[in-house]
Amino acid sequence: MQDYGIWTVITPIVTIILAILTRQVMLSLMLGIFVGFTVINDHNLLLGVQGTVDGIIDTFSSAGNTRTIVFMVMIGGIMRLVVVTGGVRALVQLLTNKTKLIKNRKSTQFLAIIITSLIFIESSINQLVAGASTKNLARQYGVAPEKMSYIIQTACVSVCSSAIINGWGAVIMGLIGVQISQGLIQGEPFDILITSIGYNLMAWLSIITILFYVFTNISWGPMKKAEDKYQQNFIEGNISQLQSQDNEEEIIDHPNAHSSLNFFIPILSTVLMVPIALYITGDGDFSKGSGSTSVYWGVMFGTVVSFCWFIGRRLLNIDEFFKELFIGYANMLKISSIMILAFLMGNVSAELNTGAYIAEVTQGVMAPGFSIGFIFIISAIMSLATGTSWGTFAIMIPIGVQLGLSVGMPVEYMIGAAISGSIFGDMTSPISADAIVASMATDCEHIEHIRTQMPYALVTASIVLAIYLYLGFSY
Repeated sequence: MQDYGIWTVITPIVTIILAILTRQVMLSLMLGIFVGFTVINDHNLLLGVQGTVDGIIDTFSSAGNTRTIVFMVMIGGIMRLVVVTGGVRALVQLLTNKTKLIKNRKSTQFLAIIITSLIFIESSINQLVAGASTKNLARQYGVAPEKMSYIIQTACVSVCSSAIINGWGAVIMGLIGVQISQGLIQGEPFDILITSIGYNLMAWLSIITILFYVFTNISWGPMKKAEDKYQQNFIEGNISQLQSQDNEEEIIDHPNAHSSLNFFIPILSTVLMVPIALYITGDGDFSKGSGSTSVYWGVMFGTVVSFCWFIGRRLLNIDEFFKELFIGYANMLKISSIMILAFLMGNVSAELNTGAYIAEVTQGVMAPGFSIGFIFIISAIMSLATGTSWGTFAIMIPIGVQLGLSVGMPVEYMIGAAISGSIFGDMTSPISADAIVASMATDCEHIEHIRTQMPYALVTASIVLAIYLYLGFSY
């Protein structure tokens, strides 16, 4: 593989800085990708343009990428259906007027945490369902979209990275299994992962942190400014400029509308199909199933069930069903475009060998006591630069295991630190797919989500680093 030297980190740096300064994600991604292809093509600007244009099409050559993009579009159709048939409105009324479970800002935010924690199979569906379930409640009680996107994404990433029977756990177990097969460590991948998850401190402290912010109602920094601005609009009654499109006049007039089943039937059929598809595509082994295939199967099945449910109850005729479905698809154009560019950015980073370069230039530069914190920091930098936790897992878990063996540090510490650092990028990178989905699920401007969430994640990461340093020097 060609060595691009320091140029390998220029692409992610350009993208992240532009995203923060301009608050235009698509522009930042396009320019960052252009810089990357220009570097790859020996700094030829024309070939950089050609690489960027061709790269967008080449993104669809990956079946996994294509399935994920199709999923994003199709889930928009299902979300549209549950809105226009009154399913979301009925759910809100069920939780507020009938059961009296949700009565204020705190209970609305806590509900988002609960929903996110229960659906740990796949992170995109996790966040989309949590967003759809709580978006109207958040608006009703004046909870800012920035706060909801922070809660939903942080809880999602923390729970998914700590669960065992999902795609995240399967990937990590596979990486651990490779180290075992190479004779570097001994034991069962599952047992090693169980112990390592205990040291995924970024996840555990992030959950504690969001609970603290929810129940104390404390906020600070950019998040406080965003909440104060939203609260001011809420108090003054300027809700119209803050509302999304799911208002009263969009709900169809039919006796079977306004039923919470119009929410639960499409959503649950989509969610429950995912583990079934994981089992089928893995030939009976969850850990071998394809995540992108499973969510694709889930949304296809959910669409079919929605068709049968809404047509069968005569809520919609066939023409109306597809009309609303396509409106939902169209609403996903922006988020799908960002996702395509994020995938392409990942491809460019892989071709530039960004992750390996960062790991290589930082190896062998610290005392054994710093080793756990070192793996955490490098994983965090890498995930922030590339926007992918799974890609960071693939590079940093093997490095962490081997570094731990060389300095006499338990590999479980090192694996936990690699996971913690990897999910830091999911929480802070503007090119993170999970961050993009969280913004969409809560109707939050993407850069505002990143800008308000990053200080919180940085504080948590600082505490995590301090604990890792304590573990390293006290072992």
